[in-house]
Amino acid sequence: MLIGIDVGGTTTDAVLVDGSRVEKTAYVPTDHNDLLGCLLNALDELVRGLDVSKIERVVLSTTLITNMIAEKKTDPVTLVLIPGPGTNPRDYNLGQSIILDGAIDFRGKEIDRLNESQIKEAAARIKESGVLRVAVVGKFSQRNPAHEEKVSQIMSQILPGSKIELGHRVSGHLNFPRRAATTKLTLATKESYARFALAISRALEERRITAPVYILKADGGTLPLEGSLQMPVETIFSGPAASIMGVMALTPPGQTSVVVDIGGTTTDLALILSGSPLLSSKGARVDSMLTHVRAFAVRSVAIGGDSAVDVAEDCL
Repeated sequence: MLIGIDVGGTTTDAVLVDGSRVEKTAYVPTDHNDLLGCLLNALDELVRGLDVSKIERVVLSTTLITNMIAEKKTDPVTLVLIPGPGTNPRDYNLGQSIILDGAIDFRGKEIDRLNESQIKEAAARIKESGVLRVAVVGKFSQRNPAHEEKVSQIMSQILPGSKIELGHRVSGHLNFPRRAATTKLTLATKESYARFALAISRALEERRITAPVYILKADGGTLPLEGSLQMPVETIFSGPAASIMGVMALTPPGQTSVVVDIGGTTTDLALILSGSPLLSSKGARVDSMLTHVRAFAVRSVAIGGDSAVDVAEDCL
């Protein structure tokens, strides 16, 4: 038996599947201040009277990360950039950042050394600000991470107890501003997501559910709950991804389909072309930032079943 739970803007929907049969469904109102409670209420509705040892897998779709970003409730992060020549990070839509000297070229060769005194001054500024989550991202760090690692080493000594995330560990793809945005969002959401995942694990343990738990990603794939702790931002847009995967399961192979998912809060549109869903060419746009998060190409319109619509007579 499989369990799937999707947290939508208005309701949290859950289903119990045995083979190809839907055995049971549950719908509970979504409380955006208590997403975990919504998930567990839906789960309890499904497993009431069930031998939970028969459950083989639990798959969750959660709006936790999407909501945190949209509502500006992510943890504050200090972004430290090593851009090298030819770029102006102030043109990127990444918020305030600290810029360090030093450069690695596209071959991974150091062409400009780091300035250690500058790094120490930056660490002192960070300590004074009190924002001890630090994302360090260098251009071409995926080719040679030496500068990121050196900055992390120096800052760790000056900022005990700080949490430092390095860009080359988050993404190995080219495109410096996307890697910087992805690193910043990863660090900004990691602690809240970890608390959510821990609560999920404990709740399932209390219910004696030992089946593996997976989180749906923005590209329709899944991550084990434990694996998602390192890259929580991969779980954005998992709701639209669930709709696309559902349409693919219900249509003949190779069919071209337009997916229109009218939810309570938004209407999400996507295209399946000859049986293959379109992907964002370089990565998802999260809020106003471009990222390296692999995702389906989805257009989300802020109108849904709960929206109030007025018709102006002179527009008819």
